[in-house]
Amino acid sequence: MRMLGKIFVDDVRHLTSNIVSIIITIGLIVIPGLFTWFNVTACWDPFSNTSNLRFAIANEDEGYKGDLLPMSIDIGSQVVDTLRANSQLDWTFTKTSDEAIDGTKSGKYYAAVVIPKDFSKNMMTFFTDDSHHATLDYYNNEKLNALAPKVTGQGADTISAMINQTFSKTLISTALNLASSVITLLDKPEAKDRLTSFNANIADLAGMLTDSSDALRAYSSLTDSAQTLLTSSNKLLSDANKSTDDGASKLSEAKNGVSDLSGALNTSVSALSSALSTSKTSLSSLSGSINSLFAAVDKQAGNASASILDLAGNVRTEANAYAATRDRLQDLLNKSTNLTSGVRALIQAFINRIDSVANTLAQIADRLTSAANDVTGKVTDSKNSRQEIKDLANKAANSIASINKDFEETIKPDLTAMTNSFATAATSLKSAFGTLQSSLGNLDDAASNAKTQLTNVHDLINDASDQLSGAAKDLNNFNTQLKNALNTGDMNTVKQLLSGSTSKLSEELSSPVELNRKALFPVDTFGAALTPFYTFLPLWVGALLMVVTLKIGISRKRQQALGNPKPWQIFLGHYGIFAAMALMQSTFSCAGTLLFLRVQAVHPWLFMLDGWISSLVYSFFTYTLVSTFANVGKAIGVLFLVIQISGSNAAYPLSILPHFISSISPWLPVSYSVTAMRAAIAGIYENDYWIAIGKLLLFVLPMIFIGLVLRHLLLGFNRWYEAKVESTKLLG
Repeated sequence: MRMLGKIFVDDVRHLTSNIVSIIITIGLIVIPGLFTWFNVTACWDPFSNTSNLRFAIANEDEGYKGDLLPMSIDIGSQVVDTLRANSQLDWTFTKTSDEAIDGTKSGKYYAAVVIPKDFSKNMMTFFTDDSHHATLDYYNNEKLNALAPKVTGQGADTISAMINQTFSKTLISTALNLASSVITLLDKPEAKDRLTSFNANIADLAGMLTDSSDALRAYSSLTDSAQTLLTSSNKLLSDANKSTDDGASKLSEAKNGVSDLSGALNTSVSALSSALSTSKTSLSSLSGSINSLFAAVDKQAGNASASILDLAGNVRTEANAYAATRDRLQDLLNKSTNLTSGVRALIQAFINRIDSVANTLAQIADRLTSAANDVTGKVTDSKNSRQEIKDLANKAANSIASINKDFEETIKPDLTAMTNSFATAATSLKSAFGTLQSSLGNLDDAASNAKTQLTNVHDLINDASDQLSGAAKDLNNFNTQLKNALNTGDMNTVKQLLSGSTSKLSEELSSPVELNRKALFPVDTFGAALTPFYTFLPLWVGALLMVVTLKIGISRKRQQALGNPKPWQIFLGHYGIFAAMALMQSTFSCAGTLLFLRVQAVHPWLFMLDGWISSLVYSFFTYTLVSTFANVGKAIGVLFLVIQISGSNAAYPLSILPHFISSISPWLPVSYSVTAMRAAIAGIYENDYWIAIGKLLLFVLPMIFIGLVLRHLLLGFNRWYEAKVESTKLLG
């Protein structure tokens, strides 16, 4: 440790030896912080500036005049007047649709809305049986900015919804006001018919709202069932975890059994192969022995009879050996449950053929015994027996030769493959159990999170259902009163209903459901949400700048002055200056973010701690790579920077990115730095902050191995590489 401190102090002395090195050091420290502050400030709250988006409005509505009302109606003009009072967007009203569309194409306007010529006419169909929507033409220039339609929550896609709500409220209010203006014409029969159609449309709309409310109630009940299912699933997952622990121990025992079975099969295969070869040889010589013995029968009947009996005993012993082999193979086949049906049938046929040979040999032994008994008194009769015995011996020899061939070419390879498959299956099962235990742990966490989310969804659905039900009730009351008045002919009551305020009814028709937003772990600004992204990528860049600007090694002259420290002391001691500068980088960046930008942080000291640990991990990561692999290490550091821009889950959710990005993300250090800082900004959930910090620190372990072990092994390669680079007189 003393030598490490000595190297660090010497590095500090050299780094502060002149004004140029001090300026460079200050630049390395402040650059990541300036990068962070500039980008966080730029993204602080872009959604509050949507009023600067210029939208063109072109009104070509020709109005409406027909038999329904003896008056002219221009709904388009009324919509324009309403939008003039709306300051949410920068509405610009053009004289023609071509001017609005051309302005959108040129980039003068962000988007354009054209009110068509038949807008008022289509709107008035609300009072007829064949009512249909009045439409607007919406033009959006997506070439102006790739992110604009996505970044501005009040622009692009949401603009259409806002316009629909504003227009719907205006149109419905206008329609109801027009209905009120019918009061002076109610005495005419055609006016009563039109109001009847209008009232029918109101009844249909109320029915639709009631049906929607009932549907939401059904979905609410479905969430109750889902919660019950999740509770059962949690218990099942807990039991499954215990089962996997038991299964792991059983699997170990099963693997030992598989090893024993594999050994038995190997022994059986070798013994059977040897027995077949020996039997083949012995039966080949049987025919010659039979001829020799029977030729001497006439001269030495007594001796021949004894020899024949001895031969019969040998043949019977051979038959018994084949019978024992048959029984052993049959027992192994019955105990083997992992064989395919094809392999099982092939082995059974082989066993049957061995059984046939055993029976044939038994018959030979019987006939030899019978012949020996007849030798003495029936030498002539024994000649016939001699030929039959020779034929049976030849038959047995041919059968064994065929069996031996089939065994070597077909059965033996399959048995060997089966033995190998047992060992492979045992290893695969053990790996599968490990994966299953890990997956069950992840499923347990996911089930707990899903239960909390289902509770929130259940409450939101019930609130929406209540609002829809209330709106439907109000519309039904209005419909009932108007219907009764029309049926009784009480036009005074109709006048009272239609002459009342229409603002409340039009508001309910245009927006029957109000969304009550409840943020979990709220973040006050968009800039705060992007702070992790714009903090840790600059710190990674700062780590790369240090290994590019500062020397990784210590010169031979300095080593001698320091007392010739060991390689590992040089590696760790020289990293001290990099660690100190990394801590200054993160302190300057994170402290400035909290103190000057006032970024939200529920846990400010954890915010700082995440920055300190991340900067140390990044600097050690890049320092180790460059000290071990030289320029190749710099390229690897840049490659990690490029991948982490999208793969660290700092900007875009991984679920909407390609699958290979989400697969790479767990292997990127910035991913865990971002997770920890989000917890420090918005709040910690189930120790997610400390889990992320722990995973981030795991990246240090392989770097220690590379720096202390692999680096020493690559010293010769690095010297050769540096010599080749230097020889180019261009690369450095």
